[in-house]
Amino acid sequence: MEKINKHIKSWIKEIKDIDKLKNIKIKHSIDIDEKTLIFNFVIINRKTAWTRGSSNKTKDNYFVPYFDYDRMKQSYVEEELKILQEQFKLGDLLLFQSSENNFQVVGFSKLTLHEFQEVLMHSSCDYAFIQFPKYLPYAKYYVLRQFSKGKTPKPLYIKTLKGNTDRQQSYAHLKYFRILYPDAEINQLTNSDGLEDITIVDYPTGSNV
Repeated sequence: MEKINKHIKSWIKEIKDIDKLKNIKIKHSIDIDEKTLIFNFVIINRKTAWTRGSSNKTKDNYFVPYFDYDRMKQSYVEEELKILQEQFKLGDLLLFQSSENNFQVVGFSKLTLHEFQEVLMHSSCDYAFIQFPKYLPYAKYYVLRQFSKGKTPKPLYIKTLKGNTDRQQSYAHLKYFRILYPDAEINQLTNSDGLEDITIVDYPTGSNV
């Protein structure tokens, strides 16, 4: 065991001294008695790319629908959204493609935090997105990016899924997305709250591209 610990310490020193900007594979072996132990190390550099997005929280402490789907077919996402629209009266939802088989969804109907989290728990959203607020000690909101991330362009508007709602709706979010996506089909609100403040968030994200 002492021999193994000695080797491990030397490998750790080797790892600290390597070029951290490269992806590296390291292979070591130790002969002990009549056995050979082989250790393979793979070091993957994950670059940090800054991006910008918006919070789904409104000025009066409500939350509009934000969804983040990873590695799913568009047809499955749309099918699920139609069910959520009907079940929770979410109104129109804008569908964006953030990368291959990854989608984002934005709505304007206002929900309490409890209601929004219930909607998320009925969805197939990315687990990391559902847990996202736990990593923000200073706020309780959800964020989706609307700008480029490294070499990945900003999410592409796909279509608007129309739905009915009697909920109050966020004018600030409607105005924001109309500015960023002037060609998107964004319909007039049926019950606007008239508020104009929206929280913009700059944050780091891991990226290999």
